[in-house]
Amino acid sequence: MKKLLLVIAVAFAPTALHAEQWQILGTRPMGMGGAFVAIAQGPIAQYWNPAGLYTSTGNVSGMEIPVAAGIEFTGKTMENASKLGEVAKDYAAIQSKQTTGGAMDAQQMAVFAQSLPLIASMNKKGTGALLEANGGLNLKFAKVTVSVNNYTAIGASPFVDTKNIGLGSAAGITGVQMGGTVITAPVDPTNAASATQIAGAINTINFNTIESLICGSAGCLNTQNSITTSAELANALVNQAATNGLTQQQIADAASQLAANAAAAAPIIAAAASGNPYTNNQTDLTVKGGSFTEIAFGLARPLPVDGLTAGGNVKLINGRMAYTNFKVLSNNTGVTDPFKDLTDTMKTSWAPAIDLGVMYDINKLMPKFPMKPRAGLVIRNLNRPSFKNPDAQGGNTHLDTQARMGLAFKPANFWNLAMDLDLTNNLTPVKGYKSRQLAMGTEFNLINRKAFNIPLRAGLMKNLANSDSKMAYTLGTGLNLLYMHIDLAGVVSSNRVKIEDKNIPTKVEIAASFGLLF
Repeated sequence: MKKLLLVIAVAFAPTALHAEQWQILGTRPMGMGGAFVAIAQGPIAQYWNPAGLYTSTGNVSGMEIPVAAGIEFTGKTMENASKLGEVAKDYAAIQSKQTTGGAMDAQQMAVFAQSLPLIASMNKKGTGALLEANGGLNLKFAKVTVSVNNYTAIGASPFVDTKNIGLGSAAGITGVQMGGTVITAPVDPTNAASATQIAGAINTINFNTIESLICGSAGCLNTQNSITTSAELANALVNQAATNGLTQQQIADAASQLAANAAAAAPIIAAAASGNPYTNNQTDLTVKGGSFTEIAFGLARPLPVDGLTAGGNVKLINGRMAYTNFKVLSNNTGVTDPFKDLTDTMKTSWAPAIDLGVMYDINKLMPKFPMKPRAGLVIRNLNRPSFKNPDAQGGNTHLDTQARMGLAFKPANFWNLAMDLDLTNNLTPVKGYKSRQLAMGTEFNLINRKAFNIPLRAGLMKNLANSDSKMAYTLGTGLNLLYMHIDLAGVVSSNRVKIEDKNIPTKVEIAASFGLLF
């Protein structure tokens, strides 16, 4: 019975998972696409695979100081934000109409219908922004390693309220008015055709729900200007557009845009049929993250099986957990507030943790197998250490276990090939966004001398946990002079979004390192 009660207590304890995606520590791994588990050597082997701290030949000791930082826009954050940016001017005009009691025209109605599905899509799981950084000091003496490394990940997840979007009157605002607008069919044949197309779009959405959206209740358009049908509303929108100076082509484009977005906008407008104004809007931004500083001691030893090596880390982790929920429209003090609140509410705690790793030299089993293959497996945070959450979030957070495997080949003394795969689906601070990385890379040493070398590295990485994830490319190089190693590396996604005529990648990461290795 005691055991049963213990299981129930653990199952219902107020905990959360904070398994970061596998961060890339070091420029050599980053340049190779993040594939390093089966190659792991030198001081940073402690992170990638502590079994790599022991090798019978080529055992690398010394010091490495790696630093890296990157940002990733998850889901369709950038794409939708870019499209919303394109209509921001027209959307601002709609808000101005609501504040002053002006009349909406066809173009503004089209922009409103276009923006609603884009805004609603921002609520999909996995949509947001992920900022990551890591760095530290790694020291290796023979087969023992001591390191202090920090791994930080902050996620921003938006929630957009698409129910409180009414354009009617409220405290301090007049609401959109259609009074004074001509509701007879436009005289111009082109504009008349546009009005007919808009009337069809209004029927798709539903006249009554649009009426409630515009002025707050059924029959309100009739009170304003005797508008009782979709055709009359369409006429009013087109005539108002002509009065505002829009050309026939601009009105026709607006009609086509409204027709194209009517079906997608219909359920959103229906959900907002109560007509609550945007002044009641509950749109918010949740920002949360964790910063983990690990003080680790590593050791590796050969096992009785020829070619098999095992290693482990004993760690003491300082975890700083942060969380804030920022009401976008009800807070007028600026967009920097979420990040200020994040630091103000941070909770700090300590926890022990354990890593385990194994590496196998396959040639010991099959001496004739070409390219000197090696396989590796590492499990980080085996005991799932727990850290205190900020008061606003409550409970504790587990740093969940990560497992990763790798293969490495050496076609020549100057050439390495490697591949890694996450065995766990790792959660991130962005709500609903998971990470399971496939990494592949190569390293080509131009000079390949211990006293002087120029390495060239390239790789690919892809997140298998998200179907819309695109391939990311990595490059790296450096200068090895005597015992001094200076390296640079970077990651850039193949997925790009056009913003103000510039193609912006949705993921970028850079890294640098300095080492004294011998």
